[in-house]
Amino acid sequence: MITALALSLSLMLADAPPPAPAGEPLPPGAPTNSYELSAWCYGALDEYLAIYEKVKPDLRDIDHMFGTSVVEDDPYHSDMAAARVELKMIGASVTEAEKASPQPIAEQGAASIQQGRSIWSVAEGKPRRDLARAWMLWALPDRCDSNAKELTQRSILFGKALNYNSQPAAAPAPTPGPASAGQNPPADAASPAAAEPPARASPTTDTNVRASPATDASAPPVAPAPTAPAPGAPTKDPGIPPYPTAPASDQPARGPSPQP
Repeated sequence: MITALALSLSLMLADAPPPAPAGEPLPPGAPTNSYELSAWCYGALDEYLAIYEKVKPDLRDIDHMFGTSVVEDDPYHSDMAAARVELKMIGASVTEAEKASPQPIAEQGAASIQQGRSIWSVAEGKPRRDLARAWMLWALPDRCDSNAKELTQRSILFGKALNYNSQPAAAPAPTPGPASAGQNPPADAASPAAAEPPARASPTTDTNVRASPATDASAPPVAPAPTAPAPGAPTKDPGIPPYPTAPASDQPARGPSPQP
């Protein structure tokens, strides 16, 4: 992945651009670096648009002097509209390259923009009519348009690659290890509370109380406790049967003898 990123960066900021298409060539001294060339083209075209406002009266006079088949409220109005669209496109390519670069390059871009503006310094030092003639003869090099489009595409692709590689890797799930001393025992481990009888609902409250053996149907029957004798009652030996209350003889008991 690092090799692919390095290759993308080298393509985006290549020192030697592809051969320029047929048309207006680049002037001597123009940058060869793709990003710096876009910045240079932006500076040159932006100054071209700024000069237009200065030489507009002279452009009208030149058109009246030599004649023109194009009738517009402002001279070269449609050309200026197209130039502003192209300036926006070139500026976007510079911005995308700065966003995609892993290192700050805006300082080099600002220097290249100033270099592009400076191509007008000689003409701007002459009388306004001479400046108007130089303005009419100038055209943006064709390489500026194609280079800006290619730079934008490469910068977007390279920016996506940078964002993809900057995402943090997912942390692996922790591997469960043996229980160490001091950790809570498993839930199913035996404990003193497990030996206690189950709780039952209290009939008078909503709280749970422990079931006693006397009320637990699953517990074995408990013999009743012996009752203590009343105070003053004779004690009986459990091994001797009670004394009879009637005579032991089979003869019925006699009544009182009659009087003589």
